Amino acid sequence: MGYFGEGQDVTFDGPVFPTRGGTVEGVLAALDEVYGMDADPVRGHVMFYATTLMEGHPATEVCRRAYAKYMKKNMLVREIAPGLQRLEQEVKRMAIELLGLPDGTRVNMTSGGSESLYCGINAAYQWAKDVKPEITQPEIVIPYSAHAAFSKWCHYTGIKIKRVPLGPGYRANVEAMEEAITPNTIMLAGSAPCWPYGLYDPIESIAALAEKRGLWMHVDACIGGYQAAFVEKLGVKLPNWRIGQIPGVCSMSADLHKHAYAAKPLSTIFFKNKELQKYHWFHPADWPSGPYATEALMGSFPASSVASAWAVMKYLGEEGYIELAKATLEARKRYVEGINSVDGMRCWDTDLCVLLFETGALDTLAVMAGLFERQSFVFPIYQPMLIQVAVDPVSVEVTDTFVRTLREVAQGVREGKITSEPLMKLM
Repeated sequence: MGYFGEGQDVTFDGPVFPTRGGTVEGVLAALDEVYGMDADPVRGHVMFYATTLMEGHPATEVCRRAYAKYMKKNMLVREIAPGLQRLEQEVKRMAIELLGLPDGTRVNMTSGGSESLYCGINAAYQWAKDVKPEITQPEIVIPYSAHAAFSKWCHYTGIKIKRVPLGPGYRANVEAMEEAITPNTIMLAGSAPCWPYGLYDPIESIAALAEKRGLWMHVDACIGGYQAAFVEKLGVKLPNWRIGQIPGVCSMSADLHKHAYAAKPLSTIFFKNKELQKYHWFHPADWPSGPYATEALMGSFPASSVASAWAVMKYLGEEGYIELAKATLEARKRYVEGINSVDGMRCWDTDLCVLLFETGALDTLAVMAGLFERQSFVFPIYQPMLIQVAVDPVSVEVTDTFVRTLREVAQGVREGKITSEPLMKLM
């Protein structure tokens, strides 16, 4: 299970690869059967289909058709494909416009939030080689709540990571971050909002600290960026989070395949200006085939994801995205009211699209296990034990089904009929 741990060993009764190929109808029928084994969009939307539009939304069909049209094309060779270049350039420009970023902002497209974070860390590392050449053992300082991908990339690159304890409200403790800075520190980061708690870190304060100490500052807006821009237009007050509006911010990541509703995988990383973006680039030429220039870490990159983003952005426009943001806030309200109506359950206050609730005297893992058995998949938070829901602009059927299932599971846990054992097998 990718989210919970390493994959388990799998055995098969016989060969899986066929000697003779099947028919189109037969293969697609078998695929439909396998597809039907997964959670349906209603029960599974809180996790399995998180941050995607419902199947019935017209933008979903636009996304699907654009993806299919470009599924054989590769962004790696867009230089010889003027159509692909146009799609790429327009998606980048639309990203800057809809987020309200300054004209000088630079943007690169990546496969997702993890790759965007890698690009931010790597740019900081290359920058530090230039401006802080005395550092031979680089370190980054981040809040404890920052995404796990920070740790993954530091593991792969050998950069030391310092996760700093949070303040009492589960937001970054800027004073503690400053105490963690050493002569080897090259980078600070904050989340807008963080994935575990759905809370914005004090980005302005972290950026001011980075500027004071001469450090690179990255904002991880992967989950919130393309939603916050439109929620704000509905009058919701959010902390300042945008690159270009906060002097000390050097880079920022935001995922197009989340609340911009592009097909996965697709994200963006923004740089304050061209001078800082130059630390992102690496174009090797020390092999027989000459220059090898890529947009980010990956080589081959699916044009289908870019085409899907272009199509959905053109289809929805500002008004469409605002309507989806409004629907998300309405869905959030339904979730909160419904979950709070279940005896012992209580939702936390969060800033945007991540919803958390505690289960009172009930065993949280047992509640999760009961939900999983009923294909109502949720995310776990372990410190403290909470259940997490990624809120989307879903229908009343989705929210009501979840609350009804939660109520049933809660009763089963109270009676001892539901335990955490099935969930433990996944972990």
